[in-house]
Amino acid sequence: MKSWWACNFILVLVGLVATLRASAADDQLQVSVNRWIEVRRPIGQVLYSRGQTSQPARSGMRLQAIGEGISTKKSSSAVLAIDIGTGFINVSENSNISIQKLLTGKGGERITQLQVKAGQVRLQVRPFTNSASRLEINTPAGVAGVRGTEFGVSVQQNGKMGVATIKGSVATNAQGQTVLVDAGFQNITIPGEPPSAPVPLKEDTRLNIRQLVANGSQVQIVGSVDPVNLLIIAKQPQNTDKSGNFELTVPLLANRRVEVVVVTPLGKKQLYELAVP
Repeated sequence: MKSWWACNFILVLVGLVATLRASAADDQLQVSVNRWIEVRRPIGQVLYSRGQTSQPARSGMRLQAIGEGISTKKSSSAVLAIDIGTGFINVSENSNISIQKLLTGKGGERITQLQVKAGQVRLQVRPFTNSASRLEINTPAGVAGVRGTEFGVSVQQNGKMGVATIKGSVATNAQGQTVLVDAGFQNITIPGEPPSAPVPLKEDTRLNIRQLVANGSQVQIVGSVDPVNLLIIAKQPQNTDKSGNFELTVPLLANRRVEVVVVTPLGKKQLYELAVP
């Protein structure tokens, strides 16, 4: 009897060891050591960050771990190269991008998930050879997923995401709904809402000022831009509503000028200097 129990115990133990080994093998398949995203051409103040630590980003630095990323300050930029020639990400000023997932699946598929908390990035991604591969840009408002395309993403401080597609197609997903943004179209996604219907791509950097009034040491500005665009006033990123409208008050400088920058999801930029009456 003892021999029977001993044999069964050994069989169970062998099975448990085999299961643990298989699980470990799965984990290794899910965290590929040769996956990386490389920093190239950092210009200006570009910071590498992981957790609570940060340091200047250097060309050739490789991001591999979850949470690793870079941030760019004013008038700064960088290019990120995704491993084995998958594609490139142009990171504009005042942007923050980090790794959420970077792995290789059991079938050889490459899963790349990046988070953009704020700012503007433009991606050029080659078509994937593995049908299960995917690249996703996660933002506070939703997800932009691609399988080989050229597109741009803008993210305001309030989380609103703008997507513009030049080639291929981008699937924007939020609140359980998916909307395709094909080449030549753009759309927005607001936190807590599904993606908007695509509209023809505009690349419109026009600034419409409806009110510009000085009040002591401050100036009130009321206006609008294309809702997919980023808006920077007095060197500070600003939010716009779903229609692109904004209303804010900023300090009035001695020269009575206010600097405004409008940036599209594809990175087109226009500088304005508003003269305050």
